[in-house]
Amino acid sequence: MNLLVVSLGTIGIVCLSGCARHEDSVKDVTKNETIILKKQSGQGGVAGISIAVSGLIFGKGELQLILNGAVYKKETVSGAVSFEWGGDWYADQAEVRYLAGTASDGSLTLKYEFRDL
Repeated sequence: MNLLVVSLGTIGIVCLSGCARHEDSVKDVTKNETIILKKQSGQGGVAGISIAVSGLIFGKGELQLILNGAVYKKETVSGAVSFEWGGDWYADQAEVRYLAGTASDGSLTLKYEFRDL
C-alpha cells in the first residue's frame, strides 16, 4: 500500500514540474502573427496540450492551431474571448497562427501547457 502511494505521489510531482503553464500573447491584434509554443526546457516526452485563450477583440480575427502544416483547429475571435483547445499532442512545440481580419484593437493571451507522457 505504501509503495503505491509513493508511486502515485512521484507521478504527481513529475507532472507538476513538467506540466507548468506558460503564457504568450498576440503582440498586435491588427497584424497577422505566428506564435510558436514550446515545451518546458528539460521536460520529457509530450502526450498532450492545453491552450486557454482569453482577451477582447474589437472587430474580428481568427486563431488557428497548426498540425503538420495544416489547420487542425480554428476559432473566430471577436468581442470577449474565452475558449480552450486541448487533447493529444505528440510534438515538442505547437504553431498558433493569428489572422487579424478586421480587428482594430484589443488583446489576446494564450496560457498553455504541454503534458508529459
